[in-house]
Amino acid sequence: MPTLNFDITTLFQQAFGIGRGKPYDKDQVQEQRIMQVDGYTAPALDDEEGTEFVDMRNVVKASTPYGQQIFMPMRLGGILLPNEPSLNIQMVNRIVKTSLTGSTRKGTVKELIGRDDDMIVIRGIALNYQSTKVYPEDIVKSIRDLVERKESLPIESALTELLGVTRVVIERCTFPEMIGVQHAQAFELQCVSDEDFDLEVGEGPVF
Repeated sequence: MPTLNFDITTLFQQAFGIGRGKPYDKDQVQEQRIMQVDGYTAPALDDEEGTEFVDMRNVVKASTPYGQQIFMPMRLGGILLPNEPSLNIQMVNRIVKTSLTGSTRKGTVKELIGRDDDMIVIRGIALNYQSTKVYPEDIVKSIRDLVERKESLPIESALTELLGVTRVVIERCTFPEMIGVQHAQAFELQCVSDEDFDLEVGEGPVF
């Protein structure tokens, strides 16, 4: 018998074996906290969110279905991904390491060559909120269509905006099995960052 479960955190744990952050709560109380150490009173901590997070939340507010509270909404290829997927970004520098023969210097000499593509993993859960017996076919098809576009896709989220990532290319898409769950489907997109560039064509040699 299918499991009637709309708990995104539990489904996320079941599909990926890792935890998921709590969703954004618009009613949470922002408390001003004071820390005292040996008679010193530290200034109140500012719990206000950064501009990028507030702006991105406002951008997708109108397109968020069912009035759901949103933590880190994300658009990929113009499509609002369901249920606030998790986002993992790994930024890697490309470095040449050179050992100095006969030197008393410890370690190697590092020469920074450049930046590699950022590696981005998006994990989420597609849910059919209308029926516990119907597979979320339309959402899965939308994700499949993103993969089949085979092109650089615009990405919008507070974190990618903060880190300067505006476009990605999907390298791999995985739909993990959801044992005993009929109305949900996990998905994982492994992507690399991409940037627009201008190709300047100069005049060739004259023969």
